[in-house]
Amino acid sequence: MARIADWLDLGRNTITSLKSADVAGLYSREWPETRKVLIADHRGSIEDDPRRVRRFFKTSSAVLYGLAKRLAPHRRVLFVLAWVSFFACLFSLFTRMDDPPVVTFAEVAATFVVMTLLLAMELIDKLKFRDELELARDLQANLIPAHPAQTEHFEIAAFNHIANTVGGDIYDFVPLSDGRVGVLFGDASGHGMAAGLVMAVAHAAFRTQLDIDPAPVSIIASLNRILCRTGGTRSFFSCTYLLLSPNGDFVTVLAGHPPILKIDRTGKVVGRVGEGSYPLGIKPSTKWNEIHGCLGDGERLLLHSDGLTEARNDNDCEFGDAYIDSIVGWHPNEPAARLIETIIGEWTLFTGGRPAEDDVSIAVIEKRCREDAGRALARQPG
Repeated sequence: MARIADWLDLGRNTITSLKSADVAGLYSREWPETRKVLIADHRGSIEDDPRRVRRFFKTSSAVLYGLAKRLAPHRRVLFVLAWVSFFACLFSLFTRMDDPPVVTFAEVAATFVVMTLLLAMELIDKLKFRDELELARDLQANLIPAHPAQTEHFEIAAFNHIANTVGGDIYDFVPLSDGRVGVLFGDASGHGMAAGLVMAVAHAAFRTQLDIDPAPVSIIASLNRILCRTGGTRSFFSCTYLLLSPNGDFVTVLAGHPPILKIDRTGKVVGRVGEGSYPLGIKPSTKWNEIHGCLGDGERLLLHSDGLTEARNDNDCEFGDAYIDSIVGWHPNEPAARLIETIIGEWTLFTGGRPAEDDVSIAVIEKRCREDAGRALARQPG
């Protein structure tokens, strides 16, 4: 329960923050914009009616309809019931009085209507913000490849699930002209629009620097420099950059990201590549170490965001690294995409289908066997 002091602080804050321009704008700008949105479905009929009184009633009806239409079904029912109940009670009181105060009843009704219109303005503001988020989501979807690029030497599969309208996870797989593959796999801090903006900046910087110098040290230094300039200490980017050569050699840099799992042909986790380090965008002077390794034919690298291992079930238990180590050995001879499907299926069962609290991304990169290399491009999704 809010204390009296809390209400007093809220009142003082309201008074000190109130500006005459805001009050004037409520009628001159905010209400006309809200009215325009709410009556959009019936605007032609209203404007074509020559009688002012009929236009007023048509406008009032259209406003209520537009407001109810934008509510969720269960809230729509409560909204209609509240209106019916309020005026039914008001009418009941009016009819039971010998000398009802008509002006007072009119004032009460007007107050109820004004409160409804204020809520309508707030709703339209929220819907405008939602529309902007949905636009950002659509733009973000174009940054994350629906079908990762396949090469003659590597089979690649990936999965991304956004917890909110806009996510902060990103992955990209870019075949280079010399046969190598550059892989960026990252997770921006936070959720929503702020994380999406950090992710978009990191992706743009990655693509730009990749054309100049794909070396891991160069890529990571460039991303860190740009993110330190554009963000703050609360906006950072945890990522892995991986450069794979056709013979299976790879070099990687991990910046505050979970280790990469190396999986042999039998489905056993034989190594964890990477260790704890700073994410990008915090300290301009930070240096990261390159880690070298090699993939043999049929061996895999598995990358995942911490949203996977930190997912919790109804008993508040984490999905955890040990469970992933077990899952990867279930179908060692199946395609990379099949491994991801299995992990996602177990993750969904573990969480009971609850909404994810964090974005979840997974990628599997497999070194093709020599006998499969010639048929690799034919298996690429259309």
